Amino acid sequence: MAQERLVQKVQPPALPIPKAGPLKQYLDDLNNILRLFFNLVANAVNNVFGELGGRFLDVPNALYFSTVDQPIAVVDTAQVITFNQTYLESGFELNGGSNSQITATYSGVYNFQFIGQLSSGSASAKNIYLWITRNGTDLGYTAREFVLQGSGEIDEVIWNFNLDLAAGEYVEMTWVSDDIDVTMTTVPPAVSPATPHPGVTSAVVTINFISALPEVRPTPP
Repeated sequence: MAQERLVQKVQPPALPIPKAGPLKQYLDDLNNILRLFFNLVANAVNNVFGELGGRFLDVPNALYFSTVDQPIAVVDTAQVITFNQTYLESGFELNGGSNSQITATYSGVYNFQFIGQLSSGSASAKNIYLWITRNGTDLGYTAREFVLQGSGEIDEVIWNFNLDLAAGEYVEMTWVSDDIDVTMTTVPPAVSPATPHPGVTSAVVTINFISALPEVRPTPP
């Protein structure tokens, strides 16, 4: 745990066992222990609920990205987006044979932010659809439509959405195109003097905890 976290976990105090002898000594020892314990509790509560107290909270979050090209394999056939790199991971894990399943360890409502870089390999117009699946089931009306055309054309897919997940449930980003000349493409880093730059991911997703699940979970349309 980072040293800058000032809020300590509070453990119940070990109270003294009464001994044969004067009652005052026992009560003094008990009061001293309780005083120390309640000082710890007050310090923890005051820090969490004080200014910028959120910095003491450890909430589920993750950031996954891909450094490989992900071309459309078969026209008009849905395929999942995969992630081969982990930057942040707390309360989540990547599962599935190709690391496409983003699995929640804890129940909650989460914010997802996804960015994919699309590239076109031919001049024709290409229709692309991207949507969310939860536990392998498409979620109704979550699809987004994009059109890409022109050989060598590059465009970004940017998507921000909230989703409820129970512990153990997983999310996948799924996409399809009516043209095989479409790729979620990565660009390697360059060190040339003219245009030096870090690498460009083909896909990246961040996840952040928002709140506990509602008492009644919403039903997708």
